[in-house]
Amino acid sequence: MPRVKSSDTAPKKAPVRKKTLTKTIHPKKKTKSILVDVIEDEALPSEKKLASDFPVESENKKKRKGMTSQAEKTTSEISSNLDRQKEFFSSLALKEKSTDNSNDGRGGKQDREAGKRSLGLYRRLAIKFIILVVALAVIVAYFSFSKLTVAVNLKGETISDTLLLKIFDPNNTEVPTVDDATDSITKTATATVSMLQNDPREPMAGNIKEIGTSVDKTYLATGETYLGEEVVGSVRIINNYNKSQPLVATTRLLSPDGKLFRIKNAVNVPAGGEVTVDIYTDKPAENMAISSTTFTIPGLWLGLQDKIYAKNDAPFTFTKKVQKYVTANDLEMAVKDIGENLIDNAKSKAGAGQNWLYLTLTSPVVNIDAKVGAKQEEFTAKASGKIVAVAVDVSEMSKLAAAKLNLIIPDDKELANFKGDNISYSLDNYDVASKTATVKASFSGTMILRSDAQVINPQQLVGLTDEQIRTYLNSRPELKEYTLKFSPAFMKKAPSLVDRIKIEVDKN
Repeated sequence: MPRVKSSDTAPKKAPVRKKTLTKTIHPKKKTKSILVDVIEDEALPSEKKLASDFPVESENKKKRKGMTSQAEKTTSEISSNLDRQKEFFSSLALKEKSTDNSNDGRGGKQDREAGKRSLGLYRRLAIKFIILVVALAVIVAYFSFSKLTVAVNLKGETISDTLLLKIFDPNNTEVPTVDDATDSITKTATATVSMLQNDPREPMAGNIKEIGTSVDKTYLATGETYLGEEVVGSVRIINNYNKSQPLVATTRLLSPDGKLFRIKNAVNVPAGGEVTVDIYTDKPAENMAISSTTFTIPGLWLGLQDKIYAKNDAPFTFTKKVQKYVTANDLEMAVKDIGENLIDNAKSKAGAGQNWLYLTLTSPVVNIDAKVGAKQEEFTAKASGKIVAVAVDVSEMSKLAAAKLNLIIPDDKELANFKGDNISYSLDNYDVASKTATVKASFSGTMILRSDAQVINPQQLVGLTDEQIRTYLNSRPELKEYTLKFSPAFMKKAPSLVDRIKIEVDKN
C-alpha cells in the first residue's frame, strides 16, 4: 500500500509515558469485571512513522485551547491510547507483510525445492509399490501356474529260472494220484513211476515214444599225401579222313602257342568220327591250364594233320596231385554224424505237430568199411539204435514257468513280457523201467514295477533344478528313459508345492 509522507514541520513526538488504562467492562450477568493493564513499549520505527503521519496536538496548542474539564481530558487520553494501540498493531501487520513480500523470491525457490523433494519421494514410493506388486504377482503366478510333468518309461529287469519236469505218458503208464488225507503219493500196481515227496521234479503228462532206427551214409576221406602237380583235362580227336586212325598212348598234342600235351590211353579214331580221351603234360605248371583251342598231332603225316586233329571243349585245370587216405578223425566224425542221422531218422518217424525232444537210449551200433590209413577217397558207415522221443505240453509248461517266476518276483513288481514260446528244453535222461523222462526247462521273463507302486516320490523333486532332477532320475535303475516338461517353459526348477508335480508312467 502507498506510504504516507510525513510533514517536515511536524513536531517531534514526546516520549510516551507508561500509563495504566482502566477499562470498565459491563459483562453479562454472572461475569466478573477484568482489569487490563496495557503497558506501552518504546515506539517502533514504524510506529514513529505513523505517528509522524498522524501528528497530535502540541502542548502549545493545548494551552491555547484552555483548560478543559477533567472528564474530557480523561476521555481524550483513553481515545488517544486506543488509537496508538491500533496504529501499533497495524504497523506491525504492515511490517510482517513487507517482510513476507521481501522474502517471496527466496521462499518461492525453497518451496519449489521442497515440492520437488516431495515429488521425488512420492515417485520413489510409487516405484517401490509397483515393484512390490509385480513381485507379489510373480510369486502368486509361480505358485498358481508353475508345473512339472515327469514322463518316465520303465526298464524291465530280466529274471530267469529253471524247472525240472518228470514227464510220463498216460498211454504207457497209469497217472499217479495224490492221497489228500495222508498227503502221500501212491501208485497203482501197473505203474512203475516213482513219485516221492522229496523228488524235486514237477510231474507233467506228455508223449513218449521209443523209436528204433537205422541209417547208412558215405563219407569222404580227408587225409592227403602230396604226389606232385598235374594238368587235368580231355580232348576230342576228330578224323575227317576216309580211313580210321589208331593212336597209341602218349601221342603228342601241340597247341597253337607251342604247349605240348599227351593222351593217356590208346584210341582208334574211325573215319569220319571222333573219340574223347584224357590228356596230361610232362611238365605240369599253372600256365599249362589253357582254355579251349585246336591241337595238331605232330606224329601224323603232314598231309593228314589238317584232317585228323584234336580240340578241347573245356579249359584244362592245374591241380596238385595227392593221395587220399582215411584218418582217425574221419572215423570219429563219422560216428558222431551217424548218431545225429539216427535222430533225424527218428524225427521223421515221430511225426510233426509237437516239440519233440530226442535222446539216444543206447550207444548206436556203427559199422564202417574202412580203417585208419586206408588209401581211399571215401568210405561208408552204417548205424542202428533206439531213440526216445519226448513231447512236453507247452501250454501247461508256460503256466508253470509263469507261476515259478511270480514266486520269486518282489512284492512291488510284476511279471511282464513273458512268452511261453521262448522256453528252452533239454532231455536229460530217460528211465526205461518206469518209462519216465527228466526234462529241464529254462525260462526267463521281464519284471517291472507294479501299476500301483510309486515309481518316483514327487516329494523328492520339490524345489530341485533341472540338473538336480536329472541326476536323481539317472540314479534310478528301473527307469529306461524320461522327459521333463516344465510349465512355463522358461522355468527350469520344480514347483515348491508337491501337488504341482505330476508323474506319468509308460510301461510299454
